[in-house]
Amino acid sequence: MRLLRSLSIAWQSMWDYKGRTTLALLGMLVSTLLLSFLLAVLHNFQNSVEGQVQGFGLRQIVAMPGRVLNRQVGQFDLSTLLSITTMNSTLTYQDAINVKKQVPEVVAAVPQTEIVANAHYGNQSTEVLYTGTTPAFKDVFRLTLAEGRWLDQADVKNEAQSIVLGAQTKQTLFGHKNALGKTVIIKGVPFKVVGVLAPKELIGFNFDERAYTEYPMVIATTNVRHASMIFFTVANQAQVSAVSGQIDSVIAADHHGQKDYMLVQADEALHLVGILMKLITAITVGIAGVSFVVSGIGIMNVMLLVVHERTREIGLRKAVGAKSHQVLLQFLAEALMISVAGSVLGIVVSYGLLKLLGHYFTTITTQMPLYVIEASLLFSLAVGLIFGLSPALKAVRIQPVDALRYE
Repeated sequence: MRLLRSLSIAWQSMWDYKGRTTLALLGMLVSTLLLSFLLAVLHNFQNSVEGQVQGFGLRQIVAMPGRVLNRQVGQFDLSTLLSITTMNSTLTYQDAINVKKQVPEVVAAVPQTEIVANAHYGNQSTEVLYTGTTPAFKDVFRLTLAEGRWLDQADVKNEAQSIVLGAQTKQTLFGHKNALGKTVIIKGVPFKVVGVLAPKELIGFNFDERAYTEYPMVIATTNVRHASMIFFTVANQAQVSAVSGQIDSVIAADHHGQKDYMLVQADEALHLVGILMKLITAITVGIAGVSFVVSGIGIMNVMLLVVHERTREIGLRKAVGAKSHQVLLQFLAEALMISVAGSVLGIVVSYGLLKLLGHYFTTITTQMPLYVIEASLLFSLAVGLIFGLSPALKAVRIQPVDALRYE
């Protein structure tokens, strides 16, 4: 009952000083918003990346241009990321063929080359990623078709000028019209549209603004001579690490021992994402902690003013029998109420912003994790207790005789 009475008095006292209380609430709201929104975004981004990588498959190994300096066996951490040196690609179509022939555990070896080009249909024109690949590309990335078919071996064998459009490319060139069988011109070459991909979103990859054709066709019609990446699929996930070493040996032999490429496994990518998220989370909590300290100072200043202006009231209460712990509890309750109320409002605003973010970035989930809410409320409780203690102790030390003489 005493606790409820203290809370009731604290609530009433808050609204006796609306302006100051509002400013203190805003400080806590902003601090909580900073903490909860950033932590929730990081949580959802990590979940989205992990879900998409797992959907892409943990049996995947990607060869890409560049080199990791001084990498130790089994090491793939933040220092690895900082040691990556970029260089022009020397990966080739032949690298993919050789790996497929010499490493039986590799069930798919899919090279990809790409260049920005203009695609034309009638009076319509748009920039696309003109992409050369193989028929296995569709299965590696689990693509689905909205219309028509994907590239097949007959297209490769016959050097057919067939093309599959990404969803956005088709929409820009054809709108709602049927694109199948129509002729699209890229690099001066007339291509017959044989398929249109359904929209596909994957963090780090753009499928919708591409035009896909056979790998040799892109090489023949552009000045590109090397693959931007090669995607390998391993038969058994347990063999990924061992197979990665075999792939490395084959490509190194093709490149005469020159290490101008790197191999990245899906689980290594997930591990690296986890490390990066932990680092960014620690930085976020540190920044939010500073913000909470500033908000706490604001609450303390408001409470010190409140104690100063209510000196006579405090003296009167103590004169008629109020105990020191009751006065302490009342002012701590006021500080806690301001702190927690601001925190709750901050969480609500954060949730709204998270949903708004999800509306514009559909690849990211929009969950508000329970641990983020708990952390925000714990921060606010700590701020209320720590920064409300000094004003509360000042109120306790007020003597009734001095207080009743106070003007």
